[in-house]
Amino acid sequence: MKVNDLLSQLWLMVPASLLSLSVFVAFAGDGPVNTIKVTGEFGDIRDSVKSAIEGKGINIAHTLPASDMLNRTGGDYGITENVFQQAEILEFCSARISHQLSQANPENIMLCPFAISIYVLADDPGQVYLSWRRPFDLGDEKSRAAVGQMVKLIEGVITEATEW
Repeated sequence: MKVNDLLSQLWLMVPASLLSLSVFVAFAGDGPVNTIKVTGEFGDIRDSVKSAIEGKGINIAHTLPASDMLNRTGGDYGITENVFQQAEILEFCSARISHQLSQANPENIMLCPFAISIYVLADDPGQVYLSWRRPFDLGDEKSRAAVGQMVKLIEGVITEATEW
């Protein structure tokens, strides 16, 4: 292989590496909630998240129409401006990971169901946000391993849903 050919191939790999790094950095927060912004239509992004979850053989247990409830009841509490234009929370659970969590420590049941919020802010209608909780572990090795599997699943869903 010629040096120029090798350099060309390396140059093509740089953007992909940077993209992978930016996804990793987006997920590498220290807070209890991770959030990314995606440009697109709310329905398209929500459907991509649903497809990514279902594509892993996981059933969506519940879809919470969060913005409907908040926007409907805001006036009852003196709230005059809605935070969300649209917001839904998808709740789902992997039986395999839930078993691992529960076997490691029964208190880990608090981590179920897993949830991903999809929303558009009223004051930022051009962006769709995806947020999810960063799960904690109870400090033991088995819990840490099961939580790692949970994080891998949720972040895999987010990555799959936003790669297009």
